[in-house]
Amino acid sequence: MRKQISDSSRHRVLHLITGMEVGGAENMLLRLAPCMEEAFENRVCVIQGRGPLAARLEAAGAAVTYLDLKSMFDLRPILRFRRLVKEFKPDIVVTYLIHADLFGRIFGRAFGIRKIVCYQRGALLNWEFLRKVDRLTTALVSKYIVQTETAKEELAATLNIAKQKIAVVGNAVDLETFNFHIDTAAKKRELGLNPDNKNIVCVGNLREGKGHLYLLEGFEALFRDFPRVNLLIVGDGQRKKDLLSQAGSFTSKANIHFLGNRDDVLEILKISDIFVLPTLYEGMSNAIMEAMASKVVVITTDIAVNAELTGGTAVLVTVKNAGAITMAMRMLLEDDALRNDFVERAYDKVSSQYSLDIIVQKYTALLKEVIDG
Repeated sequence: MRKQISDSSRHRVLHLITGMEVGGAENMLLRLAPCMEEAFENRVCVIQGRGPLAARLEAAGAAVTYLDLKSMFDLRPILRFRRLVKEFKPDIVVTYLIHADLFGRIFGRAFGIRKIVCYQRGALLNWEFLRKVDRLTTALVSKYIVQTETAKEELAATLNIAKQKIAVVGNAVDLETFNFHIDTAAKKRELGLNPDNKNIVCVGNLREGKGHLYLLEGFEALFRDFPRVNLLIVGDGQRKKDLLSQAGSFTSKANIHFLGNRDDVLEILKISDIFVLPTLYEGMSNAIMEAMASKVVVITTDIAVNAELTGGTAVLVTVKNAGAITMAMRMLLEDDALRNDFVERAYDKVSSQYSLDIIVQKYTALLKEVIDG
């Protein structure tokens, strides 16, 4: 463990996260922590593993401590956490992801930390046991943070807590990372794409809830009238084999490209004309926000959280509806002016409400309010 030396001139914030693999919470912490150094002295504590984003955090100047949890029966991480708290003396602990949420509030309180903020992200799916523990320990939490008003309503009902105990801070988009140019023709050649075709892209884990099978069905129907179009599937996951099998029987199969996990997603967005996310449920989608920031028109499902995020700047379709996806893609391919109108309004929304500077200011003000409250 790295020796922590505190700076008494600033409040000390300890960010506790389950791991630093690639994910929404991890990327959010990677964006926010280095930007809050003027306001706070920050430390990041990772419960399990190292993860690729931890190295990027350290490269950005963040101090990171690893508890190195090996199993649920391993007590050494608790002792390491206690030592960290004793040395760093945080004014507040902010927890990310459910295991860190529970670990931080229980052991943080036990070791004398009085301000605990739980940054809730996403659903627990079938982990009802963890949600029960969550309900039983809500009194230990000073404030919950969620990304949307929709999530605030759901969390208040799920945990049976007052809405005043929940704050909304959206995901952040660093618009500077989207301000670059590429040789689009070269990028298309690199990916083996016909340079004259339009490109429709989907970015997301290949799992059941993302609805890829409906996109594939919709693209097959579109292809009959629009053969000069490609479908780019970015991501990997447990449904990949089934989706490959599904696409293998299509007449459009040569135009469907499964690209796997990529480090060049923003470059792929640069060569794309339409972004589609046919998800059945969602948190606050970073993939949608990146498409908005990349000036790619968005088609997604009309679930409440997507409607709140896009706010009339995307084409919304009903869930599990391949025909609606086909109609939306067709409409946008046939009308350049409509597509451009959606693009400009979406960029205005993401830049005015979710830029990194705006979210850092909002997040910083909230933590100061909790610390001083």
